[in-house]
Amino acid sequence: MRMSEFNPLRIEVDMMTSIVHSNTHPIHLDGLLYWAIYSMNNNHEKIIEVLDETLSKSQDVYHASQALYEKSSSHNILAKEITRITRTDWKEFDGILTKPKKTIKENEGVFCKKFTLKLATQVKRIIFFAHGNHEKIQFYLNSILGIGLQANSGFGEIAKVKVVRIVDDHSWFLDEKLNRILPKSMFYMSRNEPVRSCRYKPNYKSSDVVDCYIPTNNTLVV
Repeated sequence: MRMSEFNPLRIEVDMMTSIVHSNTHPIHLDGLLYWAIYSMNNNHEKIIEVLDETLSKSQDVYHASQALYEKSSSHNILAKEITRITRTDWKEFDGILTKPKKTIKENEGVFCKKFTLKLATQVKRIIFFAHGNHEKIQFYLNSILGIGLQANSGFGEIAKVKVVRIVDDHSWFLDEKLNRILPKSMFYMSRNEPVRSCRYKPNYKSSDVVDCYIPTNNTLVV
């Protein structure tokens, strides 16, 4: 990929449903793109090759920001709690039963229905910043079901994706504030953001864990 095909970008994602997110780290654009590519080719090395053709990378970190929740006079950000019921799917159950199924109680014991509380954000639009290929980012984001956890259950459903070229690259910093997780080892001087042991590159489920600075702001006022 020629660097001339890479540009500073602003990605606007209009949302239809609330986003269920992790309690430990923000949603990152490179993570979304990783799983979009994974749905077409589940080989990690191949996915990274495609990502390298989609996003700029410096010091092993992609130029892809965290998700920023857009706030305006007409659109507020609403924090919500989502309760999910987890129960045994008997059609798919392949465990060993010691008694007839009709005697199993679902209101107590190991087969009891469980209520799981999830944090969610209701927002009209989220913004990402990147330095990369406009067409590829648009294509992969258009291919995913949604953003955040439990997207296959209707959460984080996307209405529209718009990718526009801008002048400056804000994928790492916005107004001098950290705009994505970055390894502490990249900086000669300490920063004000909190430090946490976490992952800084895709996939964010199993990549190396190192000390990183964590962004403290995920709201963009327009």
